[in-house]
Amino acid sequence: MAPRRPPVGNLPADLTSFVGRGYELSQVRQLLSQSRLVTLTGFGGVGKSRLALRVAQQLSRVFPDGVWLVELSSLQDGALLPQAVSQALGIADLASGDPVETLSRALARRNLLVVVDNCEHLVPSCQYVLTMLLKSAPDLRVLATSREVLRIPGEQVCQVAPLEVPEPGGQASVEALGRYPGVALFARRAGEVRPVFAVTTSNADAVARVCGFSEGMPLFLELAAAQLRWLSVEQLAGRMADRFHLLTGRPPAVVARHQSLRAAVEWSFTLCSEAERLVWIRASAFAGRFDLGAAEAVCAGDGLSASEVLDALAGLIDKSVLVAAERDGDLRYWMLDTLRLYGQDQLEAMNGTAAPDLRRRHRDYYLGLAGRFTADWFGPRQAGWSRRMRADLPELRAALSYSLSTPGEETAAIRLAGRLNYLWLGCGAAREGSLWLERVLAALPSPGGDRARVLAAQTRVLTLRSLHAEAAGPARECLELARHLGDPGLLGEAVTCRGMNLMYTGDMAAAVPLLDEGIERAAARPDIPIAVASATMCRGLAATTAGDAALADALFGRCQAVCRAAGDTSFLSLVLAVSIPAVLALGELARATAYGHESLAGSAALGDTLVMTAALEALAWVASAGGDHRRAARLLGAANRQAWVHGGSPFHAEGAIPAHGQCEAAARAALGETAFGAEFRTGSDLSLDEAIGYAQQDGPARPAEQAPAAAPPEDGPAQLTRRELEIAELVAVGLTNQQIANQLVISRRTAEGHVEHILGKLGFTTRTQIAAWLLARNETSGPPA
Repeated sequence: MAPRRPPVGNLPADLTSFVGRGYELSQVRQLLSQSRLVTLTGFGGVGKSRLALRVAQQLSRVFPDGVWLVELSSLQDGALLPQAVSQALGIADLASGDPVETLSRALARRNLLVVVDNCEHLVPSCQYVLTMLLKSAPDLRVLATSREVLRIPGEQVCQVAPLEVPEPGGQASVEALGRYPGVALFARRAGEVRPVFAVTTSNADAVARVCGFSEGMPLFLELAAAQLRWLSVEQLAGRMADRFHLLTGRPPAVVARHQSLRAAVEWSFTLCSEAERLVWIRASAFAGRFDLGAAEAVCAGDGLSASEVLDALAGLIDKSVLVAAERDGDLRYWMLDTLRLYGQDQLEAMNGTAAPDLRRRHRDYYLGLAGRFTADWFGPRQAGWSRRMRADLPELRAALSYSLSTPGEETAAIRLAGRLNYLWLGCGAAREGSLWLERVLAALPSPGGDRARVLAAQTRVLTLRSLHAEAAGPARECLELARHLGDPGLLGEAVTCRGMNLMYTGDMAAAVPLLDEGIERAAARPDIPIAVASATMCRGLAATTAGDAALADALFGRCQAVCRAAGDTSFLSLVLAVSIPAVLALGELARATAYGHESLAGSAALGDTLVMTAALEALAWVASAGGDHRRAARLLGAANRQAWVHGGSPFHAEGAIPAHGQCEAAARAALGETAFGAEFRTGSDLSLDEAIGYAQQDGPARPAEQAPAAAPPEDGPAQLTRRELEIAELVAVGLTNQQIANQLVISRRTAEGHVEHILGKLGFTTRTQIAAWLLARNETSGPPA
């Protein structure tokens, strides 16, 4: 039997079991079958996020292009919402146009579900972005959570109510309590912290009181259950009653729901040790998820040692205040929004300097991290740094925002933005980098070395996005400022940036002397190998454009040697791709092929979409040079699709490298317009992963019109039941799940389940594959009996 296809997406694994909400799960699934936007609304702490994630997990195999989570709680700047969505979906955004248009192009052909969590503080931005995406991507479904309705046309709203619980003060039997979902949740969590716990006749009244006080708020119940590590349920109920009356001035039975939750949070706070309370308050400075090193740096001090921070973190996890989860060996902590906001309230209530001092400490830690990242990037640890900096992007945004919005901190902002140069260039955040660099340059107009470094970074980021005219101003100012300051290292960077900009804007006569000067100045600083590699590569590109293949190949070879000696993968992958035109001009087809495959493998390992696109394009030229024009046309289509979606390729500068036009012309002449168009369209229909898989294959391409239908394992047909074969026939003629349900008089959920089972049994990922397989089967064995 074929293995079930793995779900696509980025949903986090459950840390605790999901309890109850059966009706709501069914309701939300039904709403998603009727509407492309469903918003879950309700109080903070009522369980909107957990319900949305549970629905998404249930649908993880229904959407061929995956189910994706976009968390907005750490995002405070609505202008960055398109970048946050792109980052969550793994889409590199290098384009020069509107970011929402770029994202719309990327999603236009995808059939996926996107969960957008915690929209309430960014409602206007969510309204605009989601409206545009839903208009552009007909197979997109969005499941949002928000404390208020988004008011987008076509939106279906599902109000998430608290879990049903007994009235506080009432008496109930064990059997009666078992019918309350809130009691079931409390009992499950209680059993997780105290395995012997059970609801019995002796503790039923106490359980009823605790759950009644909660008003059915899941967060309240989670916090309460965590206290059973130290208290009996009877002690918990007694202390809770006293505490609520003290905090609210009312008996628990008449406390409003939001007051009840606030009281529960305050009660949990008072049960913490002094160290735990301090860490709770100080950890509220983090915008999202943080690791132990960050926690120790930000939370320690002022009477709290690093070891005490670690102990406090463990205590807060035990009390369900903090959550911890490990991914790829990286353990991260975070707080739910309600608890983080409470910590921030407590921070603001402290003495006058506590809040700014903590935020400065947070900023300084990430400023130091950015410095270590810059110093270590050009070397063997790039994959780890790439994962780390992408994970820390919410904190870096918070640090930049604090520095730009706080008088006197602007210098730190420009230093931080400059140190993130390789995040913007090498980790798929070029557009966001442009935005931050533009902001910090506007905030600190005075000349100096920091400004020159940011101008150089802005030049490179704009060049990466093919905005060569826009890069001219920063490049020119950077060079003028560097010559005025006389800093040798800065001047080497500045002349290379200016020469690169002149090359891409067509002024080769002015570009070459500057690029040669850049190589000379970089050679004088061998302790900065990336400067040598960068200057040498730029000069090699100029030689390629001038038609001097031998000089270009020699320069690229020197550049590759620098990269390999340093253990670099990122820059090497780019250099290998741009080396290929010169190698082909020298007639070395095998070496060009090897360069293309190594570039593609290295860039794929780092998730560098820009270089993956360049490698696909370069391998098209290799195929053309080898006479395989079908393969060339298909790879051109794949590269064109990725460049169109993501907005960039090093080869897309006007006139920089003519190989693209030559390759396309040769393929059209060899194949004819009809066959070329078919191959090009086949390539453009490939996903990035499919395109990489195809490019790494050897041998001539099969004509597009003769491409084989996807086939399941040999025993695949026997695996389908009569009902599944009937549904497969309906899928093959293009019916949606709802149309299948209507025709067979079954629920949409049942139809979805059948389609999911068919995909899993046959090892397929798309409905198109079902149709192709069924067509091939019917041609050989006749229609299903």
